Amino acid sequence: MKIKMKYIVILSFILVLLPVSQAFAHRVIIFAWVEDGMIHTESSFGSKSWAQNCSITVVDEKNKVVRKGVTDRKGHYSFKIPEKIDSDLVLKLDAGPGHHAEWRLSKEELISTPSKKDIKKEMEKKEELEKAPSVYKIIGGIFIIFLLGLSAKFLKRKKS
Repeated sequence: MKIKMKYIVILSFILVLLPVSQAFAHRVIIFAWVEDGMIHTESSFGSKSWAQNCSITVVDEKNKVVRKGVTDRKGHYSFKIPEKIDSDLVLKLDAGPGHHAEWRLSKEELISTPSKKDIKKEMEKKEELEKAPSVYKIIGGIFIIFLLGLSAKFLKRKKS
């Protein structure tokens, strides 16, 4: 009787959680940011797939349509910041029935000044640093591990 009850509890638990996982699998997300006078968006269904060919409608605080567009095959859509905008902008993503998402960009975010740094070069430098650590960092890490080992050995001797 106990074993049968155990299987019933496990089966019930699985049946309750199954619809929850399905609901999260189809959640659509939109992310937007301002960079060098442009608004960039990235849209996806969670982390599993890009929201391709989905419509994006940009409205101001009075719900007046400012711009419309469609995401590309990677879920990206970019456009120049509209002139004479004096309110927040809301980007509405429509990825089909029941799949809607929004992102709000504040009025302050829309006021952008062009960056003096070349962002592409800076990103390339960052990626290069992330690819392979320098020899000095590797040697330094080994040295720190060695010192920690010596310290532990010294403390262990001192207690004895």
